Amino acid sequence: MKTATALLAFFFLARLPAALACVGCRAPGTSGPDEPQTITAGIALSWGVIGMLGVVFLIISGLVYYIVDTCRKLDRQNSTQ
Repeated sequence: MKTATALLAFFFLARLPAALACVGCRAPGTSGPDEPQTITAGIALSWGVIGMLGVVFLIISGLVYYIVDTCRKLDRQNSTQ
């Protein structure tokens, strides 16, 4: 069962980049370094989305760290009393 689950997960993960790519990014470039504007815009959009998700991830990580740190301080404070 573990092998079948691993193979199924590998199958879907192998197809993930093509599934997540925008339409312009799915088609391989044929004109060398001078790509059409749609592919260039798609790449820029992808990096923009990754950057925005990075900011959200940092905010959520900071909040989780603050909550964990506060809980640890409260546990230390309550255990000494």
